[in-house]
Amino acid sequence: MLENIKIAILNDTQNIWFIRASSGKFARHFRKGGLIAIKHLEDIFKDGLPATIPSEEEIHIQLLRNPDYYEFKTDKDGKETKSLNRSGYSILNQVKRFANEIKAGDLIVTKNEDGGYSFGMCSDSIPYIDKEPIKFVAPEGVKQTERDRIVLKYQFRKKVTWGPSIPPSELPGPVRKATRGQQTVTKLTPHREKIYHLIYPFFTDGESLYFSNKIKTKHAINALAIGKLFQNVSLSEALLNALLKNKEIDPKEFTDLIEASISSNKLAVTCQAEFMSPGDMWCKIPLLKDTDLLPQILAGVLAFLIMTGQVEASEIANLQETAPAEILSIKHQNDATDSMFNDKFKPAESSPFLKKVVNAATEKAKQIKALEEERSVVAVRDNLKVSVTEVKTDKLENFQYGISVIQIGAHHEGN
Repeated sequence: MLENIKIAILNDTQNIWFIRASSGKFARHFRKGGLIAIKHLEDIFKDGLPATIPSEEEIHIQLLRNPDYYEFKTDKDGKETKSLNRSGYSILNQVKRFANEIKAGDLIVTKNEDGGYSFGMCSDSIPYIDKEPIKFVAPEGVKQTERDRIVLKYQFRKKVTWGPSIPPSELPGPVRKATRGQQTVTKLTPHREKIYHLIYPFFTDGESLYFSNKIKTKHAINALAIGKLFQNVSLSEALLNALLKNKEIDPKEFTDLIEASISSNKLAVTCQAEFMSPGDMWCKIPLLKDTDLLPQILAGVLAFLIMTGQVEASEIANLQETAPAEILSIKHQNDATDSMFNDKFKPAESSPFLKKVVNAATEKAKQIKALEEERSVVAVRDNLKVSVTEVKTDKLENFQYGISVIQIGAHHEGN
């Protein structure tokens, strides 16, 4: 479990975009061509696109030649002039957004052919015109299907490095709702946390650590089990602090802390959940500003996994012989200057507390085991079939503008 964990580092300059591929009709073409494309310029230039991208002024002039996109307005002198109507402004803004706002390093989401979502990263800010259609040719001896005969002819394109796809069964209601609009290019940045929860079990913005659980039971949710799960997750903050400060872990004190926190808000972990079967649970815990981030992140990951029954003390003990730089390794791919990253995420070698967190967790293995038994952690996990998000995200990370991640232990490529 620990060797497969990545913690994505959110970049404040990154935007997230939802691109409609005609309800997934062209999603395979997007992936094959390593791109995204929209047809708006073809709708504007009915007689064919120029070889290079037209200026905004040229697009505006062309729109005023099409009665679908203009209306007559009378000025104060009684003179009628052509002006873009609602449809004209809408299509112009979509073209401008696609051309100017989607930039290298932005996360791209599109509905795919199976009804789920595919995720990619824009790899070049510069749009281009390409008149070469993208089509599929069936191998010799294989009958071409109706879907294979679909050809993508849209010429207005941007380069994208495509990564994982999520099946429709994994899409929670809030994400579906956020992508329900009608525009071809929709900004999803306000829903960034929900989008990242789909592909990473952990991520951080330098101020909080976010954690997502999948509740995979297909039966009716046991109210006692779900209540216990929320209580256990709320205790991850106390366990995090105990690991950071090498404090004793008394199961009774932890249980008493839950009762005390109901009225005093002593525990700061917050959660959102979709109570379905299967369902999702999204949590976050604030990080301390006056303490190195990497030890807090490691302690937080261990605490969340321990309190949801997904890591054992023996796994933590395996980290004890690991060098600090290998316990947590930082992979920063974005070439752009990222002050937040440079200021907050120091190299692992410079943090003397990493080993202390691992040693504290190992030394207190018996106390942690007693806490797990007191809180029925394993029983809750088994009852709800709790697991972390498991998505292969390497392709979103392994290139110039890829997502920066923190990896625990000896990470294996392809996981």
